[in-house]
Amino acid sequence: MTEKAELTQELARALASEHTSYASTKKYLAKLPTSGRYVIQGPGENAGVLDLGIGWALALRIESHNHPSFINPYEGAATGVGGILRDIFTMGARPVALLDILRFGTDKQSKKIMEGVVRGISDYGTTVGVPVIGGDVYFDKTYNNNCLVNVCAMGLVKKKNIVYGNALNGGQDLIYVGARTGRDGVGGAQMASENLQNLDKSKVQDSDPFLEKLLLEACCELAQTDWIEGMQDMGAAGLLCSTTEIILRGRNKTGRRLGARIYLNKIPTKADDLTPAEFLLSESQERMMVVGKRPYREKILNLFKAWDLEAVVCGEVTADGFYTVVLDTEKQQGKLIRMDFNEILPDIYKSWELKDWVFQKSEHIKVGKAITTDIWRQYDWMVGTRTLKGPDEPGKYAILDMPETYGQIAISWSSDEGLSNQNPTRGVEHAFDNCYRWMEKLKAEPLGLTNCLNFGHPKDSMGAFAKTIDGLGERCLKYKVPVVSGNVSLYNAYRTHSIKPTPVVVMVGKR
Repeated sequence: MTEKAELTQELARALASEHTSYASTKKYLAKLPTSGRYVIQGPGENAGVLDLGIGWALALRIESHNHPSFINPYEGAATGVGGILRDIFTMGARPVALLDILRFGTDKQSKKIMEGVVRGISDYGTTVGVPVIGGDVYFDKTYNNNCLVNVCAMGLVKKKNIVYGNALNGGQDLIYVGARTGRDGVGGAQMASENLQNLDKSKVQDSDPFLEKLLLEACCELAQTDWIEGMQDMGAAGLLCSTTEIILRGRNKTGRRLGARIYLNKIPTKADDLTPAEFLLSESQERMMVVGKRPYREKILNLFKAWDLEAVVCGEVTADGFYTVVLDTEKQQGKLIRMDFNEILPDIYKSWELKDWVFQKSEHIKVGKAITTDIWRQYDWMVGTRTLKGPDEPGKYAILDMPETYGQIAISWSSDEGLSNQNPTRGVEHAFDNCYRWMEKLKAEPLGLTNCLNFGHPKDSMGAFAKTIDGLGERCLKYKVPVVSGNVSLYNAYRTHSIKPTPVVVMVGKR
């Protein structure tokens, strides 16, 4: 096999993973209502964006970090927080709140996992200065060997400063900023698309919340300029996914046959002798890709330098339609591999039998007040001074002060509380209804929602998934609350056991 064929195959395998391609679920997700009166940006970007009025908007997204948190509870949860925060500030929004929705098993191992997860969330959020304003925790034997760590974040942005994850013109700079690239997290996207019996701690990244704070401030400042065309977090599948996403979004918006050229020797590294695939697939944390307008190159680089961040021009947007990797090392001057986007980004769909969900016997343990209190004591829910109602009071809702619009933001959340184990449609409708009832009690007008859909192996769970989408879609249409962002987490399974369906809904409103 040639070097080009090997690299193309490895990159295509990463981008075809369920975590990045949504191959099994995208045909169902397309049924959800995603537009509405307050929707500025729906699914397809780093975060959804809702109009708050008076020139302000709210960016909203939820993500799962289930597999990494089971393998390495502290770093898995911490990097989950870091990743969801980057999804917010890559839109130009300043993060103002976090929620964590946690599910653990009932065995001794699960208690140790919980302790590491809570500490990871607390340390990262507190260091960056974003309050954890709510969430919940349940224990059930279905989550033995497969905890769920879902983290939601939201941020404020002036509508005129919203940044999208796209490149629009050939000749613009691709600017790499943040941490150096290593081997940590290589293969992470594929790992999240497999059962959890083969543990590999090398696929869980290390976190650096102090560096994240610098990135946050720099990116929010950059969003207030007209120097860039777009920004993208380097998350799953790292540099490869971030650069292909900005090109594809640009193609869809402009109709132009845009491409990318990446110079591997320009990328800052923290490991020796990285292969081209490792450069492109590393999931080292706290990194961003910026599409800079060429005339403003020095201003952009100087801005990052002022925040003590390492930033380099590592490539360019092209008009040739190819994804080109330049292997420009001392031994291989100018050697390149040119790939067609269709080679590394096949539009694939996976079909699974829509079997009825088989009810599981459950051992649900009610969470004692002492456990919940102990968790919340570890979080800083008042940092930022916006929290009017946080986790110190009962109720699955929070309220944030919003002086910019002379009002408040209401946030409610709910899971199916185990009902999806018996009836997937009823379960997600229950989660939606709980959120909506809080909006009514708080006299808040619902703007939109985000959701995290946690399921087991697709061979067991796709029937339940399809019914969940139908149930959620019907509720959203009936009450005119669109889905603006979300996440699907499949393969929450250990050996032959799949977790019971666990959809999570987070709704936001204004009052």
